[in-house]
Amino acid sequence: MSYSYRASASEHAYEPAPIRAELIVRPDLLRVSFSASLETQGVEQSLPLLQRACEQFQRRVRDALGTEVTFRPKDARFNRSAPRKLALPEDDGTFVAVDGTFEVPLPPEPDFWARSSRVGTLARACHEAQADSRQSKKLPRFSFGSVEALVAQPESHRAELLRRVVTRVRELATTVGSAEAPLHVVDCSAPGLVEQSPVSLEEVGLTLNVYCRLGVLKER
Repeated sequence: MSYSYRASASEHAYEPAPIRAELIVRPDLLRVSFSASLETQGVEQSLPLLQRACEQFQRRVRDALGTEVTFRPKDARFNRSAPRKLALPEDDGTFVAVDGTFEVPLPPEPDFWARSSRVGTLARACHEAQADSRQSKKLPRFSFGSVEALVAQPESHRAELLRRVVTRVRELATTVGSAEAPLHVVDCSAPGLVEQSPVSLEEVGLTLNVYCRLGVLKER
């Protein structure tokens, strides 16, 4: 005995419904985004200066927290500086910027106050580095985003999220279907990436979306 699925014209009007699985976990990583920029006469001079400044900040945070700090450069931008009055064309400089993140581990053992202290220390180091960089136009200038508490390896929770997807599909099939016309999964896309959204210092929301179509299997 075999079964087939036939969709009516009205069923073809609808896209597969997204099945969302959600999970709340404790963060194990602090991340802060940054941009370091410098205006110089040549790219050859600016990039080594920016690299040195980023590495100095990395050591500054490491010494303050007593833990390893990961520096992840993401992008580099090069723009010609705005022309200055009473300056020769050859005196115009180049604006160079490097964007990226700094990451600090957040062990699960410390309580809320110890974790908050680590966030405060990182935020203070960012504030001090940003203030110091504005003391001279010859120094690389730093700007930082907010410190976020995240999960270092969100994909490690994929198995649990997939289990929740299956549970959710079964719940929907039971709720919408009936004994006379039970619903089954007739089409399902490959799961996407595990996405994360910071909630607080104690919580990170993980989500996994899978697009599935439910239908009635008809006996041939």
